[in-house]
Amino acid sequence: MEVSTAIANRRSVRKYKPEQISKADMSKILEAARLSPSARNDQARKLIVITDKKIKLEMVAACKNQSFVKECGAVLIAVHNPEKRWSAEDCVIMLDHITLQAEELGMGTCWIGAFEEDKVKEVAKIPADMRVALCMTIGYPDESPAARPRKDLDEIVCWEKYQ
Repeated sequence: MEVSTAIANRRSVRKYKPEQISKADMSKILEAARLSPSARNDQARKLIVITDKKIKLEMVAACKNQSFVKECGAVLIAVHNPEKRWSAEDCVIMLDHITLQAEELGMGTCWIGAFEEDKVKEVAKIPADMRVALCMTIGYPDESPAARPRKDLDEIVCWEKYQ
């Protein structure tokens, strides 16, 4: 699959098949995360992978009771070191690499920005000095969401100055 195809086809998935992610697919997902760039190559981030049903259920409450969180194959938590400049942005890049790799593998993802950081940190035993950038669900989709409308290019791109 070409990257442009993955970008065009990727959708947020909130309904997953009740099957575990294969080891081969998870290895490819994690390798995409590992290879993602970071500012100054600091790599000041961690990716927590939660597959345990009980812990995923705890994550539902930490993610503002979004029930689909417990249905996915894995919940991913991107954690960064706030003392390292750009580490939060590096987490976003890492998760974006994951979304594209997942699309190629026929998997779905959903970015989770609505979460209570203290609860996520408690569930995943994240040290107090670290920060949660984002969470993400991933798994084999049990739905095929339609494309959502996007603004025309001339509405989002400015040349040389803000217009």
